Amino acid sequence: MFAAVGLQVASVLLFGLVAAGVSDWTSAWFFVLGGAAAVIPNALFALRLAVHRGRSPESYPVVFFLGEFAKIGLTLGLLAWIVHWQTDVRWLPLILGLVVALKAPLFALLIARDAPRDWPEKPVGARPACSERGQG
Repeated sequence: MFAAVGLQVASVLLFGLVAAGVSDWTSAWFFVLGGAAAVIPNALFALRLAVHRGRSPESYPVVFFLGEFAKIGLTLGLLAWIVHWQTDVRWLPLILGLVVALKAPLFALLIARDAPRDWPEKPVGARPACSERGQG
């Protein structure tokens, strides 16, 4: 989960620099603000899941779904605070930063080094599939 947060931070900062090169530093600032509106709640959610790791498995779905609702609410609250705090909002970089931060965890599976390569594991004694036996 923390790998996804790190990937979010890296992608928002990288694309923020690209936005600064393409447009100006004000657009880059709003891009980073939009990304931070998604990264901060996601980091807090990852921390909450890490703290809950050793507890009973029955309570995990409740913690997960309540955390997701809190993450959505905090993201909306941060966006509202950014719009209230900044006088002249540049909407396109703000929304693009949010979208980049929200889509970055989809690529976390590509860089996860400790992910099992043979998932899902085959049960002991299971017959191999047709393609594994050399047929079909």
